[in-house]
Amino acid sequence: MSKDKRPAPGKPASGGPKRKYEKKRIVAGICAIAVAVLFLFSCLYPVISRASAVDDAKAARDKAKQELDDIKNKKANVVKAYANFDSELTAVEDEVAALQSDIQNTEEEIERKAIELEEAKANTAAYEEEFKTRARIMYENGSTSYLEVLFGAESFSDLLERVEIIGSILDYDKDVLNKYAENQRIIKTAKEEQEKLLERQNSQHRSLELKQEQLELTLEKQQALIDELSGDEELAAKAYAAAEKEYEEEERKAQEEIRRKQLESQKSVLASNYTGGKFCWPAPSGVRITSPFGYRYHPISHTYSFHRGIDISTAYGTNVLAAEDGVVIIAQYNSSYGRYISINHGNGYTTLYAHNSQLLVSPGQTVKRGQVIAKAGSTGNSTGPHCHFEVSYNGNLQNPLNYLK
Repeated sequence: MSKDKRPAPGKPASGGPKRKYEKKRIVAGICAIAVAVLFLFSCLYPVISRASAVDDAKAARDKAKQELDDIKNKKANVVKAYANFDSELTAVEDEVAALQSDIQNTEEEIERKAIELEEAKANTAAYEEEFKTRARIMYENGSTSYLEVLFGAESFSDLLERVEIIGSILDYDKDVLNKYAENQRIIKTAKEEQEKLLERQNSQHRSLELKQEQLELTLEKQQALIDELSGDEELAAKAYAAAEKEYEEEERKAQEEIRRKQLESQKSVLASNYTGGKFCWPAPSGVRITSPFGYRYHPISHTYSFHRGIDISTAYGTNVLAAEDGVVIIAQYNSSYGRYISINHGNGYTTLYAHNSQLLVSPGQTVKRGQVIAKAGSTGNSTGPHCHFEVSYNGNLQNPLNYLK
């Protein structure tokens, strides 16, 4: 007969009260963690979901902006090309006008040369006829006439003089006839050269007119393309304006969600409770404020908008510090803030640190004043490395300079 197994003196039996208590404590811990995780997820999900909507809206806006810019650039290139073609057409038109004037002058010169040539021919023919008549008379009369002139001399010196005069008359007749003939040749040559010049000018004129027609046709096509691009630009501008409006609305909703999250976090119990005093400077590597709190001209959107905090110029990768003790409520990325963190300090105060290159804390984590929570960067809507720092009280933005040393 076997004996009952009993626990040794001083040791609890298996499944005794102590083990049951330990099981209950483990189960309670697991439940507490599950509740905390569920609470944290329920708080963060709307923010994450809204951040995704902002990112989508920003992507759509950026795409619309790129399409608009592409059309504007294409139109600018076409307009520039149109201006170049127009200038070229103006130059060709000036050449055509100048050449037309030259052609007219050449035609008039040819007409003058033709008249001069006819006159030269007539003069030559007339003198030639006169010369022939004189020669015929001399032939018909033999040498009597000249002999009479010679024998009519009263002295020997008079005879020599008469001989010289007769020789001069004959030389003169011959010289004048040669000059008439030469003048006729010169006029004919000049007329032929003018006719060749006119032929070249007409050929050049036809080439310029053809080029002018081609340029006019090109300008018509360029103008049609400009008109088409202007229509596309108008449509793209409307699409971009709608996308920009949608992005602004999603950004506004995202900011409201962050504010709601910050306000809701005030209900939770904090390890520390901010009771006043100055916050520590969040970016120890920088002291220059590049953009103050309030309305400003935005360097990216190029519009006047409200700046929710201050921008502190920093070197890339330098430390970003928690301004005060608190609990991290947001540590994530969105298209505007880039990688950013929000900390609840209790009594209605929260701070926000944006555009970081790296986040070193997680939601739900307790941080101490001056603790390194991130590395400075230029993520999101940013033109260079800096720390964007915000302070809110009960969800209302405050000027951070009123809370910093």
